[in-house]
Amino acid sequence: MNSYTRHIGILFLLISFVLLFGCTESFEIENDRIENFLVINATVTDKVSNQRIVLSRTFGFEESEPIPEEGASIVIIENNVTEYQFNENSPGEYYSVQEFGVTAGNEYKLIVRTANGRSYSSQKVIAPQPTSIERVYVKRMINDQGTEGVGVFLDTFDLTGNSLYYRYEFEETYRIVAPLWISFDIVSQLQAADVVFSLVERPQGQRVCYKTELSKNINVVNTSGFTEDRIQDLMINFIPADDIRVADRYSILVKQYVQTKEAQAFYKVLSDFSGSETVFSQIQPGFIRGNIVSETDGDENVVGFFDVSSLTEQRVFFNRGELIGDLPVYMLECQEFVPEPSMNESVFEYEKRLHFTIAGSRYKLASSNLNVTASPPAIRLIPRACGDCTAIGNSEVPGFWVD
Repeated sequence: MNSYTRHIGILFLLISFVLLFGCTESFEIENDRIENFLVINATVTDKVSNQRIVLSRTFGFEESEPIPEEGASIVIIENNVTEYQFNENSPGEYYSVQEFGVTAGNEYKLIVRTANGRSYSSQKVIAPQPTSIERVYVKRMINDQGTEGVGVFLDTFDLTGNSLYYRYEFEETYRIVAPLWISFDIVSQLQAADVVFSLVERPQGQRVCYKTELSKNINVVNTSGFTEDRIQDLMINFIPADDIRVADRYSILVKQYVQTKEAQAFYKVLSDFSGSETVFSQIQPGFIRGNIVSETDGDENVVGFFDVSSLTEQRVFFNRGELIGDLPVYMLECQEFVPEPSMNESVFEYEKRLHFTIAGSRYKLASSNLNVTASPPAIRLIPRACGDCTAIGNSEVPGFWVD
């Protein structure tokens, strides 16, 4: 589940609590009584790009994804003059027709008209000034739970003292090397009364892969009570030494959003709620009102926030051996599996069963130094991920990757 879906899920639960259950009474969840709210996920930044806005509807507990809101018309107005139109590129996902970035000090307003003729608008939001990240760095550490690993930290400083409100996200990418990759695979052809086994060359792309994951928590920092607008040694992420993410080479892209005071308050409530032990705790703060309202019906609740931020990014890489090479490393379970015929099973029945085992996606050949032409063939198999990294990641090298 991506961060957008997770945050909307939290909002949905908050709304459900206040509408269905009140503040103190015990409750039973009844999905058919849940109202259908428009959800607007709109963050635009000063990074020149085709800005993205996502529209959906609140979804029930048995559903894992939002329901996309299709056919809407979206425009962002800058300083009551310039209009940026959006087109729907995929269901519920809208991108600006032209690339643009917000300008510090300018006013922006979001207007959404849905296919059913309802209209929604945001308050005017003034874009904050940009503040660059000073540095992102990593170091070996032991966390509060006594776990050894790598911490990712950040420093930033605004000499003017005007930024004050920060939000952080990250994208982490790690390299995966299949530990038991070999250059051949076994394939089989099922014929009328026979199964033919042979060896084929295994793609090099199954040896080294990459996987990218997005941050899962809301991380906001308010420096308004500090003596200066400075953040030092802020831990952005922690990875245990025996985690697959740091088994080989790791990279993290840290994103810093300087946001408005109103956006800070909105995300702080989300952060506090999602940080509770369980969403079914006694904390029931109710509907979080954002800065978007319905122009059609003043009593209609709208989920979401029109966020105008400045964005800076910084990426770092490190190899495992540079920091934690002496600590226990993540190891895949790669125990060999030797297929054998069952009692009273004919050679053809066994070979047919072996054919379907090979055709599945659970196993890979463990060694090419085997007699696959024997009847029945003598082979050894291992779990797929041990010989094929695409079971975990993607073989395409990311454009930003540096070895």
